[in-house]
Amino acid sequence: MELSRRPVPPSRSHLLRRIRALEAQVQTLTAGGPSGAPGDEDAEAAEVHELIASGRPLAAARRYREITGVSEAEAGDAIRRLGGDIGGDA
Repeated sequence: MELSRRPVPPSRSHLLRRIRALEAQVQTLTAGGPSGAPGDEDAEAAEVHELIASGRPLAAARRYREITGVSEAEAGDAIRRLGGDIGGDA
């Protein structure tokens, strides 16, 4: 018996997260921020950096995922690049 080696399609929730992230990026480019107010991105970035600085890298990764819509692995990699010490995967 031979198994098919077709790639597994992304889950519905993953696709919805990515769509939300892309919509937020388009809105940022066209309106000056997710809510239309300049500086929202800076506040979100500051929040992630503050979580890292306070020794809460998992919370930072969770917040990063909420903001960007990326996967757990991508969020963990981003937090590590920003100096957060996440043991193993995010």
